[in-house]
This record gives sequence, structure tokens and C-alpha cells, in this order.
Amino acid sequence: MGDNTFSVLNTICTDLKKPAKSIIFRQGEHADFLYFIQSGALKLDYQLEDGRNLVLDFLWPDRFFGIAENETYAWSATTLVDVHLKRFKLSSVQVLAQEHPNITNLLLQQKMASLMAAKTHITLMSCPTATSKLIGFLLEYKKIPNYFNPSTQVLTLIMSRKDIADYLGMTFETTSRIFKYLETNGYIKKLNHRQIQLNMHKLQLT
Repeated sequence: MGDNTFSVLNTICTDLKKPAKSIIFRQGEHADFLYFIQSGALKLDYQLEDGRNLVLDFLWPDRFFGIAENETYAWSATTLVDVHLKRFKLSSVQVLAQEHPNITNLLLQQKMASLMAAKTHITLMSCPTATSKLIGFLLEYKKIPNYFNPSTQVLTLIMSRKDIADYLGMTFETTSRIFKYLETNGYIKKLNHRQIQLNMHKLQLT
């Protein structure tokens, strides 16, 4: 966020700290607030009428979320780890944006970031096999610096296997089976329930 725009928005923000697995807002709730991630990570998920859950995106620091097209949130936001957020009342942002057009430009940039994330998601969903979907996800996820150590090739998975399954449109059982396949065939090495070591040579050749 630009320093000047950040300073302006900072005058109307509230600092908010939430532990892991906290619900920031639920799908269908009235959209009163806009949020900015200082640190930590969240997931956005959408509940279908038939009860199935879709994970739409994983959000990292320096991202806004809660930008609503109407008066309600179209999906739910839940923290994956402890987070530090800045919260802005939407009505106050709208008033401030009339005096500071850069705020509107910034929010448009964030919408573009969301569209790019959706494009990545669609690309992963269109992979021909479940294995290629999961490998594609791991290769995308390793781009997040806080959770990947390039010197050791260790990736820390802060989301659950169920979250990954819901993001890729697969069942939990299929996702678990493919993780086991990747481990057995030397694509990854499981270090503990959250960390895996990537064999980049094999993953990139797949």
C-alpha cells in the first residue's frame, strides 16, 4: 500500500488481532467492514446450497478483503494462523475516498489482484489429473516467502488437507492419497504433520 494512502486510511482504522481458526465474517452477513492483512493468513470459503464447501482463495499479508459488491459478504473469511488485521468501516472508507481518489485506485488494484488469484485457481482446477492439480498447488504455494525456505526446500502447510481438497475441488480422501503417492515416489518428503520437503527437480518435470 502506498505510504500516503496508507497514512490516510490509518486515520480511520482499528487494529485487530485474531487467533488461528477465528471467523472474521460469515457468508451472507451484512458487509460493514473492509480489512487489510498486516500479518498472518486467511482462507475465503463459500458454502454451496447442497452443503459442500469451496475454498476460493488463500490470502497473505498486504491484501485487502471484504470488498463487497452489495450489502452482504459473498463468502466467509477464516484465519489459518494468528493474524494482525486493520479494520475499516466501509462507510468511512467511502467518505474518505471522495477526498482522496488514490483510495479508490488502491481498491481497484486489490480487485485486480483478486481476479489474478481467481485465474490461478481456475488454471489449477483445469489440470487434467488430481495429481497434477496437487503438484500445481504446491508449486504455486511455494511462492509465498513466509512459508517456504528455498535453501532447505521446506514448505510449511498452514492450511489443512481438507482446505487443500476444497480449494482444488477434490475429496479429502483423494487429496490424502495423492500426498501419500508423492511421498512414496520421492516428490516430497514428509517432515511432520505441517512441513514437507520438496524435490523440485521431480516436481517441475511432472
